[in-house]
Amino acid sequence: MSAELAAARRRGRALSAAEGRAFVAEQLSQSRRAALHPESRSAAPDPSRRSRVRPEPAADPRWRWISTRETHRGRVRIDVDEVQLPTGERTTFEVDRSVPFTVAVLVQDGADLLLARQYRYPIDRWILDLPGGAAEFGEVPEQAARRELEEELGLVATELIPLHRFFANPGRSVWATHLFFATGVRPGRAPIDDPSERVELARIPRVDFDQLLVEGEITDPTLLIARTMAAVKGLLPPIGA
Repeated sequence: MSAELAAARRRGRALSAAEGRAFVAEQLSQSRRAALHPESRSAAPDPSRRSRVRPEPAADPRWRWISTRETHRGRVRIDVDEVQLPTGERTTFEVDRSVPFTVAVLVQDGADLLLARQYRYPIDRWILDLPGGAAEFGEVPEQAARRELEEELGLVATELIPLHRFFANPGRSVWATHLFFATGVRPGRAPIDDPSERVELARIPRVDFDQLLVEGEITDPTLLIARTMAAVKGLLPPIGA
């Protein structure tokens, strides 16, 4: 995505008709082709990637995409897809195609974790979460993770380790979240000043964080998954250890 389009989306400015067409074209060509084209959705699955919960994926029925109509564009983009069900019936389904993907970084600095603390309007609370956000078109996950870490906390990762990839809302959203683990950081440029996105750096001893987690004080799913996967991969001790 061009710098102008990216800046417009971050500010929530309505895009012009030409910008909107460019935005849609980029989405279709870079990250939505599989979601929108039935021939790619119906392709035979790769046997090496078969899920343990889907022992016979080739036999599983799928919906067939017919058309897409954009119904809302702001900080989020919502489409209404017309689809054909395995029964032959047609229906519509709302899909979130706001971004190509999102990223987040769990930072370890010695015995501490460096987290983000910010206000989340929908739940009217300040919470602990991870520095991260939406990728821009043309970025790969590591590039986006490094950019978001520096923009939000003013830190540059000396090393980034891929941690996990998951879909936060597979029932409605097409985009995945890529998690990374940073084993060290150094100061970078000052965080971007955005009145609607005030982010504070929170340094918390890992043992204290784990206690907050056990007590149910950690509510952000990305942070919960990142801490769990860091333990699974041996990058951090087991939770509570």
